Amino acid sequence: MKKKNIFLTILCALCIIGSCIVTSFYPNVSTATPTKLPETLEQNLTAFILAKKLEQDPKYEYITFEKDTPEDIQKDIKKGLDSSLSSAKNIFENDPNFFYTCDVNNKITSKQFNMDIKKKDTRYYETLDSNTLNVTDNIVNLINYNSEKYYEYCEGTYYCDGEPFPGYTLHMPSDVVLTFYIPAVLNYDNTSLIDLLDLDADQYAYFFMTAFLICSAIIALYVFLNKYAYEKEVYIFRNVNHWLFEPAFIFFLTIDALLASGTCILTTYSIEGTFLHILNRYHIELSQPIVYGVNILAWSITLFFIGLSVYWLKCQFTTSVKDWFFHKTWIGKFILYFSNKAEQIISTDLSDEILKKYIIFSICLILILAFISLLNIPFFSFFIVVISLIGIGIVGYKKIKNVQSQYQDILHMTEDLSSGNFENIKPADSGLFQSLNNNIYQIKDGFEQAVKEQVQSQNLKTELISNVSHDLKTPLTGIKNYVELLNDPSISEEDKKSYLERLNQYTDRLSILITDLFEVSKANSGNIDLEYSDINIIEFIEQVCAENEELLQAKNLQLVTNLPEKEIHVCLDGNKTYRIFENLFTNISKYALENTRVFLDVKDIGNSVVIIMKNTSKEPLDFDSDITERFVRGDKSRHEAGSGLGLAIVKSFTEVQNGTFMIETDGDLFKSILSFHKSQNM
Repeated sequence: MKKKNIFLTILCALCIIGSCIVTSFYPNVSTATPTKLPETLEQNLTAFILAKKLEQDPKYEYITFEKDTPEDIQKDIKKGLDSSLSSAKNIFENDPNFFYTCDVNNKITSKQFNMDIKKKDTRYYETLDSNTLNVTDNIVNLINYNSEKYYEYCEGTYYCDGEPFPGYTLHMPSDVVLTFYIPAVLNYDNTSLIDLLDLDADQYAYFFMTAFLICSAIIALYVFLNKYAYEKEVYIFRNVNHWLFEPAFIFFLTIDALLASGTCILTTYSIEGTFLHILNRYHIELSQPIVYGVNILAWSITLFFIGLSVYWLKCQFTTSVKDWFFHKTWIGKFILYFSNKAEQIISTDLSDEILKKYIIFSICLILILAFISLLNIPFFSFFIVVISLIGIGIVGYKKIKNVQSQYQDILHMTEDLSSGNFENIKPADSGLFQSLNNNIYQIKDGFEQAVKEQVQSQNLKTELISNVSHDLKTPLTGIKNYVELLNDPSISEEDKKSYLERLNQYTDRLSILITDLFEVSKANSGNIDLEYSDINIIEFIEQVCAENEELLQAKNLQLVTNLPEKEIHVCLDGNKTYRIFENLFTNISKYALENTRVFLDVKDIGNSVVIIMKNTSKEPLDFDSDITERFVRGDKSRHEAGSGLGLAIVKSFTEVQNGTFMIETDGDLFKSILSFHKSQNM
């Protein structure tokens, strides 16, 4: 296994193992007893104790008011407190999550209280009386829940809507003992108690932060200690080191924060049982494994992104500070961009409008210095001006040295050009002389192309003379031999007839060769008469196929055509175009593998029509020259009869009609591709 795969495997394993360990602590965290009752729960329990006392002793006077307390305040306080007592009693008597036993002067009432329940299986398990409650603050808050006025108690003074009043005295019953518990796994059906519980319990957040920091530290340590060369080859990590600093920082910060927050919420809901209860409500099977599976997945993804973030941070230290700043930060790229722009203004080509660029540069410099002077900071302005002048001096000195070097390079190029040494002439950055450099390089290219074409033309002439000599010599030799045979008086009439037929064949071959050579020469020179007419190319090809069908059948070749149903009109010379297709069919009949199929496709592409003819060659296709050149054959042994000008005529007649012709080969597949412009009125 490659080391990059080992790194990724171990990283994923650490994420999954860490997630499994964290989720394995959920049961212990969920049964941890909170150290303190939530404030809202304690307030309502105070009201519930008073309500249970009043239930046994309706005449119990639980509050008395000081002398001179206004009547309206007394009524409002009594009304608010009575409403809170009734509301608390209704919640705790009916809520499915609250189980209690209450001893009021040795009279016990209870609601489904399980004496055998273990404290570790509960969220809260408490015994309360008048001595264990913060009665004063609780009562003030209970009054404010349902009163019309706002009451406060501060440093021994009672206030109503900010104004002091004599106050009141609350008489908590000393003979009431309330023992209750709330289960660890809550029932969320028909419950009001949930609002009184602080479900974001401190122990859950503390547990999450502790587990998150420990796991993140392990992942970060593993990524930092691994070799960067292995890490950067991992597919997921491969492109991270190319990200710019600012957007990558925002991306990773946002993703990590969202994943951590989401995992924290999921952890809290899973520990307190909310997630499990939701699954059970919808009767989802295997709900407990699903809870653990989702948590393991969430923790694994979060920890993996922490590892990816640490790797990105590690990438920032793999280059020098200078390279990092100018190539991996937006600010650095911004500075580099404007530095290059200033360099471009200074490094102008002498052929450009140098005066215009100089004026623009000067105006920009003046505006910058004017803006600095407007800041009205004398020392700062003086410092910037001095630095600017020093910078301009350094840049000017460097530019003078560069111009001298560039001038010498141009001189060397002209010397190489004059001596015909083209290899040393290469495109380069010549600054002020860039246009002159480009022109010299183009002249070099022109000379090289001219020499190449001249050599190629000379080679073609030599080859043409050789091929013409060979192809003319063969029929002439045959004619000479048979003429001598005919002069023999002893030959029979039957032999004479046979010799005459062979003479006709040789003369026809010689005639075709001369005619083809003449036509190619005229087409290449442009001295050819064309009679254009509007041709329906689909109908034209169907006619050509029908007339050449016997030629293909003689070699057991099956023609398969794919022609559009609509008409396609092309302005062409009918005779020359027919000759094109006739030569292509003749070429196929000579060189195609027998008992195979020949394909002819016509495609309507924009303003052009493309004709493609494909066949399987019976000989290997290994051309070492352009087969469309004159006297070039695929049959190098020249066994097949012909002038060697068939495809050259096709190419010449196609191009003279503003079309294109090219040959493509793929293994033994030989493909001829013709393209013509459609008629403008179509």
